[in-house]
Amino acid sequence: MKIMRGYGIYLFSISLLWAFWLQLSAGPKGQSSFPEESPWFLSAESALHFSQYTILDTRSYLHRLKNKIPGSKVISWEELSRTDIPHKGELLELSLVRKKINELGIKENQFIFVLGDGESGWGEEGRIVWSLREAGFYNSYWIDGGYSALEKAIQKNSNVKGDNAIDLSVSQNRPKLSSSIRKEEILKGLPTKQFHILDTREPREFSGATPYGESRGGHIPGAKSFFYQDLFDAKGNIKSKSEVENSLKQLGIQKEKPIVAYCTGGVRSAFVVGILRTYGYNAYNYAGSMWEWSHDPKLPLETKN
Repeated sequence: MKIMRGYGIYLFSISLLWAFWLQLSAGPKGQSSFPEESPWFLSAESALHFSQYTILDTRSYLHRLKNKIPGSKVISWEELSRTDIPHKGELLELSLVRKKINELGIKENQFIFVLGDGESGWGEEGRIVWSLREAGFYNSYWIDGGYSALEKAIQKNSNVKGDNAIDLSVSQNRPKLSSSIRKEEILKGLPTKQFHILDTREPREFSGATPYGESRGGHIPGAKSFFYQDLFDAKGNIKSKSEVENSLKQLGIQKEKPIVAYCTGGVRSAFVVGILRTYGYNAYNYAGSMWEWSHDPKLPLETKN
C-alpha cells in the first residue's frame, strides 16, 4: 500500500501534551537543569490527528523516485547551507533560510514533518529540523523510522481522520532560541573543559581517517566518540531516553554540563543534538564541524582515544 493515495495527503495528528514544554535555555551556558523541549522527532504512530501540515522530503533521489509522496516539498540540507571553503556546512544567513522555506509556500507557524532515510541515511532529517528551528520554524519535526514506519502506521490506522483543532498560540509565543555554537566558543572553552564534546562520526574518522574531505585527521581535544548510528535500535527507530542516557553515562557525560556535537559538516551532529535536546540535554550543534576546524592549522586536533 502506498503512503499516499491519489492527490490527497493523509491527515496527521498528535497529542500535544508534551509538545510545547517551556524552553528556558538560550546559549551554551552551564546549567543545573535543562528542561525537555518540544520533541524534535515524532513516532509515526503518534502522528495520526494533525489536520494541517507540510511534508518536507529530504530522502535520497532513488528513495523519492521509488515511493513518491504527492504534495510533499523536496529539499536537501545543502540548499540551506554554505558551500564556500572554509565555511562549508555552516547554515546560511537565517533570512536566506526563511526565504527559501517561504518560497516553498511554508510559513513560520505551520507544522512541518521532515522525512529522511532513517538509519540508512546520514541524519539529514535532523539537520533539516535543526536548520528550520534555527530560522524560527519551531513546529518542525522529523518522523522516526522514516518512510517505512510512516507507511506501516498509515496501513494500521487508515480510518483515522484528523479532527483535532491545533492552537498555534503557544508555538508563536516561544522564545527564539539557538542550538548552534561556533568554533570560537568551543576553542575558548577547551582549557576549562566547559563543554562535553561529542564526535558523532565513524570511529575511523575519530581516530584520524579523512574519507569525507577533512583537511586534517583526528578529533577535537577531549571529544568522546559517539557514533550517530548507535542511536538507532534494532528496528531502525531512535533509542529510548533511558537507553541514550545510559550510553552517555558510560562516557562520563551528565546533564549538568552543556554538550557540543560535531561531525564532518554538521549533519550527523544535528541529528544527535535533536535527540539530546528532546531528552533534556543542553546540546549544541557545531555546523562547521571538521570541514571548518581541520582547515585551520592553528586549531588543535588529537588522534589518540
